[in-house]
Order: sequence, then C-alpha cells, then structure tokens
Amino acid sequence: MGNPLRESDEKLEAFWKICRDYIPTEDRNASFSSWFFGDSPEMADDLLALVMEDKKTATCGALFDYEYDDEDLPEEGSYHILTDFAGKPRCLIQMTLVSLAAYRDVTEDFALAEGEGTYEKWLRDHQAFFTRRAAVTGNNFTHDTLLVLERFKLIYSIKQ
Repeated sequence: MGNPLRESDEKLEAFWKICRDYIPTEDRNASFSSWFFGDSPEMADDLLALVMEDKKTATCGALFDYEYDDEDLPEEGSYHILTDFAGKPRCLIQMTLVSLAAYRDVTEDFALAEGEGTYEKWLRDHQAFFTRRAAVTGNNFTHDTLLVLERFKLIYSIKQ
C-alpha cells in the first residue's frame, strides 16, 4: 500500500459525500482513510484498475511499513477511499477481514484474491516489493516478515 494522502482534502471530502449514499445509514458518519497501492504510478494505477473491475478483493502490507509510518492497522468494517497515484479519488472499499500472517504462511486463496496472477507470481512480486520497502524503512525482509492481510469489498467506483 502507498502512503496515506494528506493533500487534496476537499476532493476526498467531496468524494466521501457521494459515497455515503452507497453505505448503510448507520455508517454515514463514519470516518475514512485514503491511500493508493504500491510504490510507483504504474503499480498504483494497475492495482486500482483490478479493484474497480472487481478482480482484486484483497491486499496486504508489511507490518514494518505500518510501524514506520506510525499508522494504525485497518479495522474490519472501516472505509477507505482508493486513489490513483496522482491522488484522484476513484473508489470506496470496506474492509471485511484484517489479520496478520508471516509471508511464508500466506495462502494461495488469499494471494489469488489479490487478483495479480498465479500464486507463484504473487510470491515473486511480493518478495520483491517487500524487499524494496524493507530497504526504505531500515528493515530486513524474510519469509517470517509479518504481513497485514486485508480483504475488502468494493462499495462504489467512478470511471475516468
């Protein structure tokens, strides 16, 4: 996952107002966070497209990234506005399940729910990604690295 966006609050608030029509009445005063996927414009936008096509219903991040950013873990039931890499709000998701697992223990079922290809491709791509993130955050990636596994459902999306 990318860094939380702190700019363009007005755009995010306006998008959230639209999204509130698509969530249960009791959740309309809920808060939200916003973020983009990955660590490059191409990755962020490619993964966002998979969510908007309803092909991606899961994601994960290294626990060390959350600690490095002093960021709380997402909670089940929480709402998140996903943006493209440029920060434009594109869709709203709701977390349905959040858990921790070592990289080595991520199941094929979870990896396939990420919608990014085969289990073997998921292992290769995520090892490379978490190795890059570990270097940035001053950590070491191993197969015992704890990941935050997140399953979600798409609530609302807009097209370009």
